[in-house]
Amino acid sequence: MSYFGSNIRKIRSIQKISQTEFAEVFDLSRASIGSYEEGRAEPKIDLINRIAKYFSITIDELINKELTVNELYHFDVGNEPTFKSTKKFVCHIKNIPFYSSIHEVERGVIDDNKELDIIKIPLHETSMTLVAVNVMLRDYRALPNSIKQNDIVIIETQQNNISRDQYYVLKIGDAIFISKLKVLADHTILVLQVDYDLLRVSIDDIDYYYPIVRSIGNLVDETESKRIGRLEEQFYQLVEKTV
Repeated sequence: MSYFGSNIRKIRSIQKISQTEFAEVFDLSRASIGSYEEGRAEPKIDLINRIAKYFSITIDELINKELTVNELYHFDVGNEPTFKSTKKFVCHIKNIPFYSSIHEVERGVIDDNKELDIIKIPLHETSMTLVAVNVMLRDYRALPNSIKQNDIVIIETQQNNISRDQYYVLKIGDAIFISKLKVLADHTILVLQVDYDLLRVSIDDIDYYYPIVRSIGNLVDETESKRIGRLEEQFYQLVEKTV
């Protein structure tokens, strides 16, 4: 029996961080952390090793022993307890420009005289170039079921190596998709998963593929300014819980 899931839940509790914050540090999805903690999935050894190193815990302790709070702290007589790992999850507030559609992102700043709205989001990684985009169904050929009208997606405008577990906003010809990608064996053809159908395209046929860092739920009944205000309120609540 592996104690990995219960141990990372205990670490999160001590560090006062959410599943989402924990997942971001180790480049995982929140759903993956939930699956590990609930015992529905087992992690790969590489992930176990990274988490163990990050928190100064041995691999054996992390997976084979149900760690207690006392064991996760160093107790010295007469001194306050300190967590084994000196690393803390630090949130930085990042200002992210908000675009009302993906077409505005394609064109850049539409009007030099127009000031873009800003969303403030707590992030661990602040070096990424991010923009927030309102999702309008009419703009997309295909969307996953998890993305709805007027959701907001936070995308990174720098294109990195493709990850099969990552959702992307991508454009092929005149069609825009939100989908996962898979690189085939020849490293030139991609499988685009659209409503469980597979579309094979050359990498050269893709105008851009921007990874989605985070998506924010449907706020369809609110005006744009109210939605932005509500988003900021939600994120500040998240900061209060995780700092």
